[in-house]
Amino acid sequence: MKRIRQMMLVALLVAGAARATEVVNEKVHLQLALFPPVQLASADSDVTGLRLGLFAMNHNVTGLDLGVLNWATGDELAAQWGVMNIVGGKFTGAQFGLVNLDGGRFLGWQVSTVNIDGGEAIGFLSGVVNLGWDTVTGVQLGPINYASSMTGLQLGFINMADHLEGLQIGILNFAFSKEHLPILPIINWNF
Repeated sequence: MKRIRQMMLVALLVAGAARATEVVNEKVHLQLALFPPVQLASADSDVTGLRLGLFAMNHNVTGLDLGVLNWATGDELAAQWGVMNIVGGKFTGAQFGLVNLDGGRFLGWQVSTVNIDGGEAIGFLSGVVNLGWDTVTGVQLGPINYASSMTGLQLGFINMADHLEGLQIGILNFAFSKEHLPILPIINWNF
């Protein structure tokens, strides 16, 4: 009986994936995914509601996003939990995972081993390594923090900012654009 239920689930997922590939930019309220294309809705679909999967890929996601690998090629407004979370566009909400990768603007709270923000990041970023390749406004909390342009607080062992408007507290603090004393132990600032 258990084997029959498993086979029925796989058949349902395959049928849903085949149907979903015919529709582009469909809005769905529930996404169940093993991996693309074996998911209820196509990767081009928008999800507004709940997305669950081992590896789920969709365009825009709004709601609750739970899985192992969560990938939004567009924007996401959600609470997101996963081993790896990837958002190609803007993210607003809370991200929890081992690795969080955001390509566009990030607004919210990140908790991870590694947080990498490619665009502007606004909020509270906490991880072992926090990398802000553009501007970061808010707080970076973790052993290693980097921001191209930092406005706010960096709290960790090693804090680095190409441009700093704020405060760094850590063992080594680098504010590379400062004219005087760009590298200081314990505390560094620029206002």
